Amino acid sequence: MSLLRVAVIGAGAWGTALAGLLAERGHEAVLWAYEADLCARMARSRENDLYLPGARLHAGLRFTADLAEAASAGQDLLLSVMPSHVVRAVWRRLAPSLHPEALVASATKGIEEGTLLLPTQVIAECLQGAGAAPRPLVAFSGPSFAREAAERKPTAVAAASEEEGAAAAVQAAFAGSCVRVYTGPDPIGTQLGGALKNVVALAAGIADGLSLGHNARAALIVRGLAEMSRLGGAMGGRPGTFAGLAGLGDLVLTCTGDLSRNRTVGMRLGKGEKLPDILASMAAVAEGVHTAPAAVGLARRHGAELPICEQVHAVLFEGKDPREAVKELMARPLKAERV
Repeated sequence: MSLLRVAVIGAGAWGTALAGLLAERGHEAVLWAYEADLCARMARSRENDLYLPGARLHAGLRFTADLAEAASAGQDLLLSVMPSHVVRAVWRRLAPSLHPEALVASATKGIEEGTLLLPTQVIAECLQGAGAAPRPLVAFSGPSFAREAAERKPTAVAAASEEEGAAAAVQAAFAGSCVRVYTGPDPIGTQLGGALKNVVALAAGIADGLSLGHNARAALIVRGLAEMSRLGGAMGGRPGTFAGLAGLGDLVLTCTGDLSRNRTVGMRLGKGEKLPDILASMAAVAEGVHTAPAAVGLARRHGAELPICEQVHAVLFEGKDPREAVKELMARPLKAERV
């Protein structure tokens, strides 16, 4: 295995877990944190007490709150792991310092509001704006709770790129760790699956909060997968992607796992709590809340029918009662199942 100089940009739970794994593999790894005080605490205690408390960080992992320093440290591989709504702001600052030969992979799960761009598309725009030469970008996604990866429990994800060698390089960087990476050619489908599954997980959580039972949850997962595939096909994604790790795999995990932030938000909504109160009580970001408006926007742009996503959006932002949303889904015109 070739050892790399790696920078992980974003010290949330998933970024922290990935940085620790890369350092454990022997790579020269640096983790960038937006919060300077968190960065200093991690350097002292070897623990991310804000986003991944209790997980001991590898002794070889370094920390910085300086983006330019992080970029220069990640001359071989830079892994972008941050909430979707800050990707553009961070990359506008980061792009001018990026080494021209650095491989860039994005592990962000979401869609930019307003532009409706996927994370790698936002990164490509920022690189172009900084005058950087075009380079292959890799989408990194799949069923992956950060806590379990930090505990070295087996995890499988996908690395997708239009350039096979770029995806293979990311795969090789993790080889031998508890994270097994499969390569693929479909960054659009890979990112769309990672984004929309969070919206469907909100719906599954709402159903659980309403005590609607296992039948309802199973129906939401399957029909949610149909929505992902429908929009993905309209946007140029490959059908097989949505049957794999970044589609069905991530969807099942996020709709059923107790560690799912999006399912938890949905459950609390189903039990009658208000969204502002729920979000104010959370340190981490529930990406589905940011993704729901973008999902509805993409559906309208591409003429794709996403009834579950539309009802989730109505519950989140239009004050719709969750029970009324369920009634409307069940009362939709009858049709044949198409998968």
